Amino acid sequence: MTFIVVRATGTPFERGRIIGGALANHIHDSLAFVDRYLATHGVDATTLDRMLAPYVAASEAALPHLVEQIRGVAEGAEQPFAKVMAANAFEEIYGQVELGVGSLAPLERCTDVVLASAGGSLLGHTEQWYAGDDGAVGIVIDVPQEGPVVLAPVVAGTLPLVGINEHGVAVGAMSLSARDERSGIPRALIARDVLDARDAADAVARATRSGRAGGYSYQLAFPTEAARTIETTATRQASFEGSAHTNHALDATVADVTFPPSPGSLGRYARAVALRDRVEPTVAGLISILADHEADPQHICVHPDPADGDEGSTILFAMVAEPAQRTLTIASGHACTGTFETFQVQW
Repeated sequence: MTFIVVRATGTPFERGRIIGGALANHIHDSLAFVDRYLATHGVDATTLDRMLAPYVAASEAALPHLVEQIRGVAEGAEQPFAKVMAANAFEEIYGQVELGVGSLAPLERCTDVVLASAGGSLLGHTEQWYAGDDGAVGIVIDVPQEGPVVLAPVVAGTLPLVGINEHGVAVGAMSLSARDERSGIPRALIARDVLDARDAADAVARATRSGRAGGYSYQLAFPTEAARTIETTATRQASFEGSAHTNHALDATVADVTFPPSPGSLGRYARAVALRDRVEPTVAGLISILADHEADPQHICVHPDPADGDEGSTILFAMVAEPAQRTLTIASGHACTGTFETFQVQW
């Protein structure tokens, strides 16, 4: 599959409108999945507006330029703002309609690995998400009037969450479900802010911003600094040198408020750590980890079970970032079958 590549310049709203227009068909398909998900879980338009209101308010107070960009995406794609905002606050909605029940397992989302090579670190990321969003992926080159240029694969309709910027800061983000979820800035907007980081210290400051609704685990790689892991929930945070992560907290203080590790996350993490120490530290070596099917009980390169329908788990894209070169090598869909293309940060 050939990516639609969008280069967006101007104000936040203008950049959003450019992205929304270019990816309009993909956004239509992605929001159709959001509609089906909300209907399945009994969330109508009035309920959605009520659920989103505190998240929008917190975001407008802390990161207004990102809300403006989302509004631009909605206008460019000719979609209601509430639906596009819902796509950008999906994990907060999930936390209310599913985890709030208290009987369901936390999200199984994404695996990240960093390899140290002679030419610098390499960051690999699999975007593990709902099967209902399969195929709705584009490439965005976001060129703000202030701040660094960002190169990122996106699930259509959402802001970039993972990718690389002109400083060579490469970011992966993985779901981390916790019991301290609250109203606040959606984690997707926090992740977009992390993509503007200049270095490790700046990334930590952005990821741990106060007022967040929940958190992610972030895996970061840099042109010269050591790879770093950041774990966040709404109220807890930790930062340490690390080069592999999945969906359970490694720091004891953070783990105290997260859900118990799932078998799938534990299995993918153990396999990623084992392979990290075996493969050649090259783009091809890292792709072989992202394409692996030997983790138990859930593969790093997980394929959907048709019986699970829209809410089955699959890989939407796989990427390898080279911080020193400011490049991303990306395949839509699974690393085991996808065709990888390499893109350069451009400004």
